[in-house]
Amino acid sequence: MNKIILTIGFISLALYSLAQDTYIVDMKKSPEAIMRPVSMDAVQWTNGFWADRYEQTQGITLRKLWELAADPEAGHVIDNFKAAAIEEGEHAGTDWQDAWLYKWIESAASVYENTKDLWISDRMDEAIVLIEAAQEEDGYIATQITAKGKTRFTNPREHEVYSMGHLLTAACIHKRVTGKTSLFDVALRTADFLCETLGEKVSPSYAHNPSAIMGLVEMYRETGEQKYLDCAKLIVDSRGIKPKQGGIFDKQPGIIGSDLIQDRVPLRESKEVVGHNVFFTYLFAGATDVYMETGDETLLPPLERLWHDLTHTKMCINGGVSPVGHGLSKGKDPVVEAVGASYNLPAADSYNETCGQIGNFMWNYRMLAISGDVKYADIMELELYNGFLGGIGLDGESWFYRNSLRFHDDSHHLEGGHNFLPERVLPGRKRICCPTNLLRTMTQLHSYLYSTDENGIWIHHYGGNTFDGEFGFGQKVKLSQKTDYPWEGKITVKIDKLSSSKEFAVRVRIPGWTNNALVKVNGKVVEETPKAGTYLSMNRKWKKGDVIELDLPMPARLMEAHPKAEQLRNQVAVMRGPILYCLESKDLADGKDINNVRIPSDLALKVAKSDFPFGIKTLEGNAFYYDEKPWEGALYRPLEPAMQMTNLPISMIPYFAWNNRGPTAMSVWFPLDIR
Repeated sequence: MNKIILTIGFISLALYSLAQDTYIVDMKKSPEAIMRPVSMDAVQWTNGFWADRYEQTQGITLRKLWELAADPEAGHVIDNFKAAAIEEGEHAGTDWQDAWLYKWIESAASVYENTKDLWISDRMDEAIVLIEAAQEEDGYIATQITAKGKTRFTNPREHEVYSMGHLLTAACIHKRVTGKTSLFDVALRTADFLCETLGEKVSPSYAHNPSAIMGLVEMYRETGEQKYLDCAKLIVDSRGIKPKQGGIFDKQPGIIGSDLIQDRVPLRESKEVVGHNVFFTYLFAGATDVYMETGDETLLPPLERLWHDLTHTKMCINGGVSPVGHGLSKGKDPVVEAVGASYNLPAADSYNETCGQIGNFMWNYRMLAISGDVKYADIMELELYNGFLGGIGLDGESWFYRNSLRFHDDSHHLEGGHNFLPERVLPGRKRICCPTNLLRTMTQLHSYLYSTDENGIWIHHYGGNTFDGEFGFGQKVKLSQKTDYPWEGKITVKIDKLSSSKEFAVRVRIPGWTNNALVKVNGKVVEETPKAGTYLSMNRKWKKGDVIELDLPMPARLMEAHPKAEQLRNQVAVMRGPILYCLESKDLADGKDINNVRIPSDLALKVAKSDFPFGIKTLEGNAFYYDEKPWEGALYRPLEPAMQMTNLPISMIPYFAWNNRGPTAMSVWFPLDIR
């Protein structure tokens, strides 16, 4: 490492190259991607829900997470780098605390793309000086090891490679946005170190939390250096190659059981998702990146098979991919923050770490890019509104680590630890991964709305925004979306500018949750009937001023679970459009127990305005209330012959908005009354 004296303050780094397009996932040349990403600067939020959330993210959340990182009594992140760089102070916090700063820089660069805010630029430069100083001569960087004088790679739980993986990704995006090579030069040394170390001196098992796969592939995309792609492929190929010896961990200390890291069988032979939500989603996202660059046909079938297993048998209705806080896998290995057996989908004990849903979002984005199949965009949308959006409070500066689907107000915590619901918390020396993961996702969300190919443009997601970009044969197009989505299903897309009159395609997503969608061009209904769960492709010679109108009906609908999901039998949840709804005890009359609410099969709900920010709409209607006798002193009792039901007005709120008015009981699932 570089032992230097540091003065923290305004630091100007004169390391510039020509700035390039700001792709989050730079698959513009990936041979197996059928669509291309759009640069972040091509899309701007204009108005509505996401414009307001983005403004909050850049104005409040970004600054709050820097403030906490720089606070020695809170995040202690900056002080950890000082401890490693100049031997000043001690290391504190988790063994993956470094990733906080890397993901913050990635987020800050993403915001800087649009704002050119000098405060952001100065903070990034300030952080990069510390990072470079903390890096050791051979490219290794892990403040939790260096600052404590510990021996490298003695315990996988110290997450050395995990944090380095986030450094690689952050460096690529920082370089693309700012044109500076300061952080990228640090990342090059780290990437070289990983290539020289993993599989040569150290087991690839140390990439068990495999952010490094995506980071290394992005370094390959940025540099063209084959060794980075080879190293990423090595991590993917190493899973499950030594099952008789306990997996590639070979019973390393700190990790018990190979199922935790999806390591019982090689990835190409895997038929089930079994482990930790971040470990498997990052592994699958990284493996999809490897496929995208190599065309290795042996990777695609298992990825499709594992996607089906997850989404059809193990994923919660909100997109949660770790319903089990801790337990045993099917192979009897201890697992935490994990999927369970097929159809093991609890409500009150569901864990659903926020980072896992973000990982699933990233994986599905990559699967969408190689297939063009709308089912992946539908899962992205499910995760966006219901999987991880609730992980950040409506204030922009409080967080959930986990996302349960029911909370009893007499419970003190849910099984599995890490977060005591229903309290929203600040990240500090613990619970640090989800807030920064949310931050980078929210600051980059606009880059996921569109893709292009040789023939035109794909519109995956909806919100008030403008797109100004180029595709295919050099066609330049500017278009704008106007909509009150996700509260209303009417979307208007207007062609504002074109560089030529050549024919091209506009493909609009018809979500799988809608029926009887209507699409018009310049007021005329399109000839092809839109089908739910498809992209409607409209090929024509577009001209300036053309208007596409989408009407996606979104009545409230009752959802039931597969009959094998025994915890959810005879219960229903409520969705409207892409939004999952819940009921909080705060919205019930005094003395009413949320556990005694029953949903009639003919429940009628109407959309209502609310006092929540961001134009959030609630649903109002009449349910039933079962005024039962108290249960003190009994676990079971005879069923009463006539259940006394009374009408109960209810007001349901979006699930992502729960617990923003203080502690409360909450439920997504309710018993169904079919009378």
